[in-house]
Amino acid sequence: MLALSERGQRLLLDVSREKLTRLSSYFGSFLVFPLLASLLVGLIGHSAILGVKTFLLIELGMAILSPLLSAVIPSGVRKPEHRRGK
Repeated sequence: MLALSERGQRLLLDVSREKLTRLSSYFGSFLVFPLLASLLVGLIGHSAILGVKTFLLIELGMAILSPLLSAVIPSGVRKPEHRRGK
């Protein structure tokens, strides 16, 4: 098995830390926020059904909008565009 150099190990750790940060960010935005919002709505409205409906509405809205937004908003890593000269 090939041994990684110290620089390669650091790079590997930096990449895995970046992925972990991105994953926790997604977890917070896709699960924690809707749970807190639906809990707050349910407590203020004194209705558990209203909280469940709010949670489902937020989750379905995010499931529909996130692919659309990712298509419109470019990610940080992009391939260079090749343009033809006229």
